[in-house]
Amino acid sequence: MKLYCNSPVTIPNAVARIAMDLTGQEAEIIVCDAEYRKTPAYKQITTTDKFPLLHTEHGMLHESSAIAKYFCTLAGGKFLGSNATERSQVDQWISFNNTTIWPCALTVYQGIFGWGEIKKEDYDTCSKDLKAHVKTLNTHLEGKKWLVGNEMTIADIIVSQFLSYGFQTVLDGGFRRAMTNITSWAEACYSHASVVKIVGSLVMCAKPLKPVLAVEKVVEKKVAHVQAVKKVEEKKLDNVESLPPSDFDVYNFKTFYVNHEDKRGAAVDEWYKMLDWAGWSFWKFDYEMYEGEGIQLHVTNNLMNGFLSRADHVSKYSFARHGVFGEEPKLHIMGVWLCRGTEIPDGLAKEHPQFEYYKSRKMDPRNNKEDDQLVRDFFGGKVGDIMDGKVAQTLSWVK
Repeated sequence: MKLYCNSPVTIPNAVARIAMDLTGQEAEIIVCDAEYRKTPAYKQITTTDKFPLLHTEHGMLHESSAIAKYFCTLAGGKFLGSNATERSQVDQWISFNNTTIWPCALTVYQGIFGWGEIKKEDYDTCSKDLKAHVKTLNTHLEGKKWLVGNEMTIADIIVSQFLSYGFQTVLDGGFRRAMTNITSWAEACYSHASVVKIVGSLVMCAKPLKPVLAVEKVVEKKVAHVQAVKKVEEKKLDNVESLPPSDFDVYNFKTFYVNHEDKRGAAVDEWYKMLDWAGWSFWKFDYEMYEGEGIQLHVTNNLMNGFLSRADHVSKYSFARHGVFGEEPKLHIMGVWLCRGTEIPDGLAKEHPQFEYYKSRKMDPRNNKEDDQLVRDFFGGKVGDIMDGKVAQTLSWVK
């Protein structure tokens, strides 16, 4: 057999080569440059002009997934699942990768590596979608080591390889902290001997890389006999930085509040008197649980702590109590927050990668008795208390 590649370590080619090593198959690796692709010999064997391309004694095969499954078939069906259901589930996750994960992941990778002219709105949409798909995998992997059954299959190799650039560039430590299932799965996939042999050791990123995005061209109008004045580009302020000054000193107030003996009563009364209501607002945040989430307390605590660690940068203009509530297997994550401004700060709404999974509601504790009770319960309560109809299992301060 001959395996034609344009670059041996790009994701599709790596998938085919890993599958070949995994199943103990052998093929001559032929690297095709631009000149060879123009030759009649190459044009005679290719159908789609895509790589990898496998030359077998019975014909040609394109597409990395098909080639990987072919190698598994030659090995007696190894890594394809142990029964009809598992074999179909392997196909399911390969299809999910090829039709759902890869289209948005490719746009993200193009933006990160500068492979094409990617617009900001396209990058932002695909980045959000990619994280949502990873979250779907994370939910599926609850209580599992592999995507299908109790042993690694070719679906694990394919999906993990197509996510490999993402784990190295945009699926950073803060995001992964709340995605413990897929992080453990990815580490198991990337440490497999066949994977390391073909693509080397993978190091996941601590912080996300910034994309290289297309810059919209601005046509400058020329004015005759007028010397152009060089403009100094001003930093664009977010919706907190652009607010007028407030006389509410949140830093000193936090110290006052956490040391007050009556946090549920007199401390809140004083808070309402001191607060600059035109420059600050209360919010209720509720995390939208996906299927498979909220079952175990320690896993839900990790999910909450991951969110809070990514929100640390907004603590200078916020004060909150966030926690896990309810009973296993129906736990909830929610919090009551005081934020600078009358809208949700951009630091959460636009910069926090997990905030999109929260439902938010602006509160009016001065005029709404239920909202007032929520403020008093969340900021003055303790673990074991009932808050918003659910028992508090874990409570954390944001200060």
